Formats: sequence, C-alpha cells, structure tokens
Amino acid sequence: MNYIEQNRMLRRPVTVLLIVALLASLWTGYSVAVKAEEAPVLPTFNIPALSEEHQTSPLPNVIVVATGGTLAGAARNGDKTNFQSYSAGTYTVQRLLSDIPKHKNADVTGYQFGNKGSGGYTFAELYDLSLAVDAALEIYDSAVVTTGTDTMEEIAYFLDLTVRSDKPVVVTGAMRPWDVIGTDGPANLYQAIKVAASNKTKYFGTVVMLNDVIHAAREVTKANSHRMDTFDTPMLGALGYVDDSAVRIYRLNARAMKAGKADWGTPFDLRTIPKTKLPVVGIAYNYQEATGGAIRGLVNDGAKGIVTAGTGAGGISSEMSAARTRAIQDQGVVFVSTTRTGSGSVGSGSGNIIAGDNLNPQHARIMLMLSLAFTDDVSTMRGWFQTVGTQDFSISDDRAPFWEAGSRLTGSALTQSGVTLQWPRAKDDLNVVEYVVYRADQEEAIATLSADTRSYQVTVLRYSTNYDFTVVARDAMGNESAALSASFVTLAIDAPITGVPGGGVPTEGKATIPAGGSGTVSLEGLVTVTVPSGATNAQMELEIRKVLDTAGLVTANDTLVSSIFEITKSTTGNFLTPVSLSFKFDPSLIGEGKTASVFWYDEQAKRWVEVGGTVSGDIITATVDHFTKFAVFAVDAEESEQPGGPEGPQGPEEPEVPVNFTDISGHWAEATIRAAASAGIVKGYEDGTFRPGNTVTRAEFAVMLIGALGTEGTGGALSFGDRSTIPAWAAPSIAEAVRAGIVSGYPDGTFRPSANITRMEMAAMIASAKGLDTSSGAATTFADNGDIPAWAQGAVKAVYDAGIVQGRPGNLFAPRATATRADSITMIMNMLDRP
Repeated sequence: MNYIEQNRMLRRPVTVLLIVALLASLWTGYSVAVKAEEAPVLPTFNIPALSEEHQTSPLPNVIVVATGGTLAGAARNGDKTNFQSYSAGTYTVQRLLSDIPKHKNADVTGYQFGNKGSGGYTFAELYDLSLAVDAALEIYDSAVVTTGTDTMEEIAYFLDLTVRSDKPVVVTGAMRPWDVIGTDGPANLYQAIKVAASNKTKYFGTVVMLNDVIHAAREVTKANSHRMDTFDTPMLGALGYVDDSAVRIYRLNARAMKAGKADWGTPFDLRTIPKTKLPVVGIAYNYQEATGGAIRGLVNDGAKGIVTAGTGAGGISSEMSAARTRAIQDQGVVFVSTTRTGSGSVGSGSGNIIAGDNLNPQHARIMLMLSLAFTDDVSTMRGWFQTVGTQDFSISDDRAPFWEAGSRLTGSALTQSGVTLQWPRAKDDLNVVEYVVYRADQEEAIATLSADTRSYQVTVLRYSTNYDFTVVARDAMGNESAALSASFVTLAIDAPITGVPGGGVPTEGKATIPAGGSGTVSLEGLVTVTVPSGATNAQMELEIRKVLDTAGLVTANDTLVSSIFEITKSTTGNFLTPVSLSFKFDPSLIGEGKTASVFWYDEQAKRWVEVGGTVSGDIITATVDHFTKFAVFAVDAEESEQPGGPEGPQGPEEPEVPVNFTDISGHWAEATIRAAASAGIVKGYEDGTFRPGNTVTRAEFAVMLIGALGTEGTGGALSFGDRSTIPAWAAPSIAEAVRAGIVSGYPDGTFRPSANITRMEMAAMIASAKGLDTSSGAATTFADNGDIPAWAQGAVKAVYDAGIVQGRPGNLFAPRATATRADSITMIMNMLDRP
C-alpha cells in the first residue's frame, strides 16, 4: 500500500500520478491471467521440400523426424549379440531409411532433428521439436518421430499437448539397437510409417506405435525395462494394431471425438511463449514414513509445480503433507495429486492442489508444466486438468446440466454490505465445468467460478436493500442449466450480525473461523469483518475491540469520523485471500471537498496508511490482507493527507518508484511492468509485490488510462445513476474520460465503478482514447468472434490491428474475461508506444 503525501506543497501537475499510485493500493482480486501477450522469437527449421517425384506420386508423403535413441543405436565393440551394450543415437535417419525396404504405402523423407538418447533432451529442445513437427506438417501429410524409449511416453505426451496440426503424428523407437540380431528397430520404423500413411490416426493427437500396437500418448507407459512389448495402456487398452498390410483402429480417444471442432486443440500454443517460460516441475514419490525432504528439495531447486506420486488414491505421509502446505503458503507452489500404483484415478483436490485423474506422475508433470507456462491462475489450471488432461467423453452431450429436486440458492454471512451465496453441485451427462453468478441489476455476470467452487461472497452492497441473484451451471459443450434464484435484503445499519457459517454463533465482537471456512462478526453495528472461504487454512479466533485511548494516534489536524478499532486474530501471517471490512462513520463530520477513507495503523512506522474504500451512505467498505488498528478519516476528495501530520512522521517528499518487485521475475509482462513503474504510471504494494494477476475494476482502469494520457481530471459533474458509488479518488478521471468520449457508461445510465473491467471494455476505452477508427463492419479473425458483441467488434479489431492487444492461446480474444494488472499495463504501454 502507498503512503499518502502530507506536504500540500507537493500539489502540482503530478496529481494524476498520485491518484494512480493510490490506485495500486486498491487492486485486489483473483488471478485469471493467461500468458499470451509476448511475441517470442521462434526457431526456424530446414525442413526438406517435397521432391518432384513425391509431388507427382499418388502415395501420401510421410516425414520421419529423427531424434536418436536405441532405434539409431550401434552395438559396442561390434558385438551384435549384446542387446544392452550399445551407443544410442549413432545412425542417421538417412541410414535408417536406406536399410529398410522401399515403403509400399508412402513416399518417405527424413529430417535429422537430433541424435541422442531420449533422456538427454531438455524441454527447451522438446519445445523446438514440437515446432519442428508442426513446420514439417505444413508440407507433409503425416509425421513419424523416432526417439528413445526411456522417456518416450513423456516426449510423446508433450507433443500430444503442443503440436497444433491435426495430421497424424506417430512416435516410435526400439528396445534393441539397430544393428544387433533380432532388432525390433527396422520393423517398428516401417510399421510406424504405415500407421502415419494410413491417416487413420488423424485427429487422435500423438500416438505411440511399437511392436505393432498403437497407443494414445496420454495413456501409454513403459512397463518393462527390457521386453520388446514393454509399452502398455493400463485399464483402457490399446487404440489398435498393425496386422500385415492393415492398420486397424478399434477405439477412439476423446480428441478424435472432437474432430473438426474448435476445441480440438489444446490451450498450449508454444508459438505464443518463449521456451524460457517452461517452468521447473518435479515429482515427489510417497512411501512408508516418507519425509518432506523431496518436496523441500524441489522447492529449493526452484520448482513452481510438484506432482506427488501417492499411495492408493493419491495419499501422502503427514510429513510430506506438511511440506506441501508450507510450499503452497510460502512459495505458491502448485501441486498435482496422482497415484504410484500404475493405474486408477485421483479425484480430490482444492486450492493449490489439483487432482490428476488417471494421469500417471510423469504425464501429470508434463501437463502441469505446460499449464504453469500458460497461466498463473490455479482455477484455470484445474479446468484444463478436468478437460484437456482428463480427456473423457460422452457420445452425445446436448443435455444441459441440471439441479436435483429441492436444490436452492441460499445465502449466509448476511451483513449490511454483503452476502455469501451458496448452491449445491449440479449434475451433467459429462461434467460441469463452471458456475456463473448474476445480479439482477447488472447486465454482465458478476463471477464465473470453477466446477469445484459452490459459494461466492458478494460485497459492496447497500444496506437495507433487496438484491436478486441467480446462478447457472455450464458443461464443457456450453450447455447451460436452468437458473437457481434467490432474493436477499441486506441488514439495516443497526442490525446485529448473528451467524458465522461453519463456526457457530459469535459473541459480540468475537468469532471462531474454521480452517478454510468463512465467517462474519460485528461490534455494536459499527464495524463488520467478513472472512471469505479459503482466507485461512487454520482455525482462527477473531476479535474486534474499540480503542478507547487514542493518545498518540490522532492529532488536532486529523478528522476522525469513526471510532478506532483494533482487530486481532489468533493465527500469524497475512490472509490467503482478502478480507472485507465495513465501517459505520458520521457523514456530518465530513466537510465540503472531503470524503471518507479507511486507514490502518503501521505500529513500526507510527503512521496511518490509507486503504481507501467504497462509500455507500454512512458505510465504507474496504478489503485488507492483515489485521491491526483501523479507522475512518475525512480526507480531501482530490488528494488525501495522511492522519498523524504534520507533527507525525513525514513520508518522503518524492517516493522512490519501486521497480524491484518480488513477484514478477519471469512473468510474461515483467519488462513492461518495470517500464511502467519507472515512468511513474503504476506502483506496487508496500510489501514489495506488484501482484500482476490481480483483477482491475472499471474505476481503476479509467484512472490509470487518464493518468497515462497525462490528462488532468477536468470533466464536469457526473450524471450516472450510481454516481454516489464512484470513489472520490476516481471521480475526476472518470469525468474526464466521459468528457473526452472515452467512456459513456451502460444503457441503464450506470457506470458500475466496482465491476471488474472486461477485455472488450478495455479495448473499447483504449480505441476511443487513441482515436482509432472503430466503424469497420468487418469481423475479427478470432475463433471466438461470435462472442464479441457488435458494439465492441470494431474496437477489438482496431486495437488488434494497431498491435495494442494480442489474443490468447487458441486464437481467442476472450472478450468477457476479466483484465488483470499485467493485462492493463501491457495494453496501456502498447498504446503509448504506438504513433
């Protein structure tokens, strides 16, 4: 949080920048960013062109992309009878192809990508391999990739998740080197080419073919260290077989069922990220009395994700569990739970722990690595594991999700300014992928939540007011359930708070919040604390008390408009998610040109630090991540002065711009964030973080945009129907944005300052600010163009054509997705860089 300047002499044309600095203290929310704004420099490959002979031949063209392995191995010391003493990756692809008969089913070309054992390849090299396969498939009808068998299943699954072409990709290898007696290499290579040429595995993704058996890359595993029939698909079985000249497929996988559909591809388009974005991900194996050393060691090695290979249905020891909890709390590590048994599924997981379904540990590691490379949001990762990673399907899914009889939308933790909505699990033929929450007086959804989330805390409501809410369930095909609806009336100012969900009934000013649970407590109706689900992972005793001795806390120059409260909890550390505080204040004490603002007291610096807040009548609500002393002061509407001055401790005359943020290293927007911070367009938080994944409200973005344009907030009076809810710090900038034609509000006459801004709204504001031509009736080229409303299509196309904004993986714009701090900074800096 930023300290408020006390010296009135500092008022000069940097007012807007100070407002922008204040904005940083108000950005809270959840991370939903998908990393897709970079334009990496991609490698190029010297893929052989089709020969004239092959161009005129009626046979399909197959390219063999060779990487080495046992298949290309040579016996050591000329001993053709020793199957285990050999040098992997010796023979070139040209030698291999010249040693087998001319193929009856295909015209074959070779490309030497590399020549070493499979375990010798880094993921940076596999990144290149995937792009090389895609480049080859722009020319050829199908591809065979040869590799070693030690890590073949991992390489094949990496290709399965990242190759963009729907043409056949067949991975093969050998258990015996090329030049020993009884080698399986020549037959495997010949048969793999036959499978690729048959085109029968088009749309299947990557498949593995050895010993005449065809397996799906997602499910296949190496089951024996020496036998030639080592590859197996536990429980599910092979896709098919190669019998003499026939290639026979006996079952489909989920990807084949999506043939030709927009969602056939995965979100993992390597062309949108540099190879350096592939993070460190490890595997921790559980066993009897396992310690937490493996997890701690992986964290020390820089692992951003860890897969646990658990006993039974994913169980791990108590010490491993403690180490996992610590890694999540301290480092934000994401975990995937799998089983070491070799088959079977794992279905439990919450928070930073994702269920791996029936992925084995090595496959789950590939899936987690790619998920972490493309998003910071765990809910998005969980959704990918439940769809891309799970890969189950139904023959038909045209039935919408449905609620069981008696299902109701209920509310709890009702306060003067909020309510927690709760609903049961919906049913579906396949699976529910998300829940969408609406408020009757708002056009857009107020929340889109993952399938394992069945509650939502609504805040910043007006006291003694009736609100109507609905929630619907959606499945993977976009089918939407009937709505569950309910109405709630927020409490009056003097109404006591009596319920704490999951924690019994509190006494006045005290409550017990269970681990992972939610709760609300109030003191004399003057202050209300609302703790959302997941804010604490340990049981917590919460207490509010009024501070009666204010000596040294308030000076004669300060205007205190509420009591001072000290809020304490029995646990240490900050909350995992923000906590809402609502204070009743005395509006009669706030003079003309002033507004109310929440402050917390820094015990070490002996100063008050501004939080801000949203005012509704005589209630102001703010969110915080820790407890201390809090109070509401009257501050200037245009520029806040820090309580405790001028006699109190003075802030620096010119605050240093914090560019060494602790949480942006390696982030896709790191360079842009540093440039924006250096230019004074945005600042970070008091704890040294920038929080690039936090969402941004409409008011915040308006302030940020006007500040970046260097325009003073000189617009006239606001006429929006909800103008009373617009924070004083944002009103001048919003007025200026209205005057400049950058924003006009909603059809119902409201501005909705606290609503999270969507990507399409941000595009429209930037297009207006930049003066771009948005009148073009041409559709965008995004795959989800149909989801972009007509009023926004011109703006989206204009900012995309101008290079101000890029899409997300899968050629999506995601118009209704919320924008993050990183998104906002990137778009605004791109706007400033364009002529």
